[in-house]
Amino acid sequence: MIRLIFSFKFIFLFSFFSNLYFAALPDKHEFVIEINKQNENTFLNQALQNSILKILGNYDTYSKKENFFSTLNPKDFINEFGSFNDKNSSFSKIIIDASSLRNFLVTNGFDVSSEVKIELIGWILCDTNLDSLDLYQRTKQKCEQIKKNLKNISKERNTDLFFPILDAEDLISFKIQKEENDLDFVYLSNRYNADSFFYCRLSAEDENCYLPDNNLSERDLNFSIKLKPDFAIHKLIDSVLSDQTLEINSLKPKPFTINIKNISSLEDYKYVLKEVEKIIIFSDIAPFTLSGNELSLSASLIGNFDQINKLFVDYPFFILEDANEESISLIYN
Repeated sequence: MIRLIFSFKFIFLFSFFSNLYFAALPDKHEFVIEINKQNENTFLNQALQNSILKILGNYDTYSKKENFFSTLNPKDFINEFGSFNDKNSSFSKIIIDASSLRNFLVTNGFDVSSEVKIELIGWILCDTNLDSLDLYQRTKQKCEQIKKNLKNISKERNTDLFFPILDAEDLISFKIQKEENDLDFVYLSNRYNADSFFYCRLSAEDENCYLPDNNLSERDLNFSIKLKPDFAIHKLIDSVLSDQTLEINSLKPKPFTINIKNISSLEDYKYVLKEVEKIIIFSDIAPFTLSGNELSLSASLIGNFDQINKLFVDYPFFILEDANEESISLIYN
């Protein structure tokens, strides 16, 4: 006899990306890591690697360059860290200088993510065998551990992961057959909206997860590709963030001019310079004229020009007035 156990949370907000959101890239990343025998000598590097992955927004890129990232010295990018105890466990709070690390990655030609928070649904179906109490308990523990692992990964990658609880209406519409592709995923996809979703079917022997098929409606799961849970959620987050990645070409910078209007005081001047330096697609920024209320800066464009218009949508300090491949005109707001 097979019993099917679902894990979900019922109500949540949802959002879809329409623009790039690089207006407020964080200056620091904060991590709290539990210290144990396995990581007591590596927890600082663990925090650094988590920070790198958060900035890149792409696990595939991180995996391919992991040997390079492992050579970095965590202390070069750590602002501070300290230890504390809680409920008989030891933890370390580590603050990474995200700005310095991001600039280092950009200098080395890596694309960077907006680090925007996303929301995912996880449909976790546990096949537990009630004919064996031992097998039932082991399968249930396995499911709980996998859910915990998925939660930890999603937290490290700035993602809210929800496990919705199916109500009576869902259970009626969610027709469970022997074949996974007979499941009524279209119904649930429309009812529980998020940035994306995945489905895992877990048992004592197997742990298979499935992702939406990008070639279809992105609401239909691709059951032809079975993935392990950890890899599945990384791959899904990469897919969602693909439109939120700023392309960097620091090895071939282009001369660029930044004109900023509405500078009315010395304080404005200082603040504007500080904010412009945070715009990741510009480097080597230097003022060369200040006439009336307009400031002109020389710079190098190391990003993709085609992304500039999207970059300044809803930017908190600047309004985009005009842009071409050689210069940009902004109004300080």
